[in-house]
Amino acid sequence: MSLETQINTVNCGASGVLGTGLAGCRQDRKRVTALGLVEKGFVFAQEITKDYMRSLQEDGTLIMLQGVVSFEDSTADDNIITRAGSGIKVVAGKNPYEHTVTFDNGINFHKALTSLSGYGNYDLILFDVDNSMFFTVTKSGNPKGFTLGMFENGKYMGANGTDASSQSILLQLIDRAEIDERMSWITSSELDFSYAELTGVNEVLVSVDPIVTASTTILVSAFLLDKTHPVEGLLVGDFSVIRNGVAVVPSAVTYSSTTKKYTLTVTANTTADVVEVSLNDIILTLADVLYKSNTVTVVVTS
Repeated sequence: MSLETQINTVNCGASGVLGTGLAGCRQDRKRVTALGLVEKGFVFAQEITKDYMRSLQEDGTLIMLQGVVSFEDSTADDNIITRAGSGIKVVAGKNPYEHTVTFDNGINFHKALTSLSGYGNYDLILFDVDNSMFFTVTKSGNPKGFTLGMFENGKYMGANGTDASSQSILLQLIDRAEIDERMSWITSSELDFSYAELTGVNEVLVSVDPIVTASTTILVSAFLLDKTHPVEGLLVGDFSVIRNGVAVVPSAVTYSSTTKKYTLTVTANTTADVVEVSLNDIILTLADVLYKSNTVTVVVTS
């Protein structure tokens, strides 16, 4: 199409009308059970497999929110005006899809939702109870998440009598055409995983024992946020050690089931060295669990 053809062209016909026949299998979205926040504008570039989705979680492209107990539509009615005199009604505008999503995952999950709140930071994919995955496609056919506008955490509600505790998010999908015209899906039979296998990233609290001059070891504790469950099975490559701004690669790591501590073997530390210890970004363990941690800074003493 030439530029001259594009300019001032008005499409008011019905050339895009789709067929309404019901032959073939019907597809509907069932009860939503999990959300996936995807890096804004990210396009899925290959077959959707568990390994691919896990890799997206590892690099921070995908954040999974499991445990949806309610996905309520709260979309405002479309704006319809009535012409004075004739009484003819016309649609003046269609409002974005809006949903209130409720979870029952506890206080720390509410804190995580708070940290994710914002406007226009992510796209969104959905999984339903049948394990089908729902998303949209661009006009050129590239699969991506629905465009999110508002993504704002609601109030934390503690348990009260027979009422369970709850955490909630109010979200808007601001491009109606992405749903009304281009909503797409992959059914469970075409996926090699269940959405429940895409568990979220677990926060780890790392602490470090005092480090003294000439020592060649660093003692590290790693616990989940409940501070009672140690994180076991970490490997030498799962740790990041920065000394005076320079990465130090531990030569070995051992774990004591008695002290619940890891011993990292490094080159000798010297007085006043500044040592930063953390997990190495988001890590996926051999047990198929994702972790990330805080960073602890320790100054070496004599």
